[in-house]
Amino acid sequence: MIETISLRDIYGILKNRIRLILAITIAFMIVTALISYYMLTPIYQTSTQLLISQQQSEVGLDSQSIEADLQLVGTYSEIIKSPVILEQVISQLGLEMSYEELQGKVNVEIAESSQLLNIVVADPDLTAAVEIANKTAEVFEVEIMELMNVDNVSILSPAVVLENQTPVSPNPPLNILLSAVAGLLIGGTIAMILRYLDTTLRGEKDIQDVLGIPVLGAISPISEEEDIPANEPIAFKRREA
Repeated sequence: MIETISLRDIYGILKNRIRLILAITIAFMIVTALISYYMLTPIYQTSTQLLISQQQSEVGLDSQSIEADLQLVGTYSEIIKSPVILEQVISQLGLEMSYEELQGKVNVEIAESSQLLNIVVADPDLTAAVEIANKTAEVFEVEIMELMNVDNVSILSPAVVLENQTPVSPNPPLNILLSAVAGLLIGGTIAMILRYLDTTLRGEKDIQDVLGIPVLGAISPISEEEDIPANEPIAFKRREA
């Protein structure tokens, strides 16, 4: 026989276990806050913006030149993260990391139908991230002339160290909010499991549902304020009531 449960039953179970649910939720939030603020390393992000455009002549840029630059943007994004560029960045900055490690810190963002490239660098050291972003742009600007035999790259906006710049990760408020939601869900689930693992019969309905037999009678509770003489049987007093 499949036992059904109503929304009222769920509400009653959660209400009875509200202290447990809140305790689990608060514990999740505290642990998440400690990890976010004291254990996770802050990661800062900065970017250098490049403009992909042919040198403007006296007659200006035609549509064919602009179209050619747009087609090269995707290729340039791959070249920027290639060993040809990043290994020179490592060498010139004297970085103590491998090409694979630096490649993991560097990302290239392309705006749709745009001649702009953003070299985005993430690193625990904001100053190091700015140096890597700018040096990558400088090396790429020089090397692309030899690799592609074109001169259509210019640094539009270099990366800078901003005062009071906040890290992009971790995000403690968001992490704490997510942990609160997780705590509520886990606490509610535990409350439901504990209720259905508990086989105690607490009322007439439980006896009827579990044993499948009707209840013939019930003993009402005695009020603590009720005065029962010591020499009078309790059963007799109940009958009078």
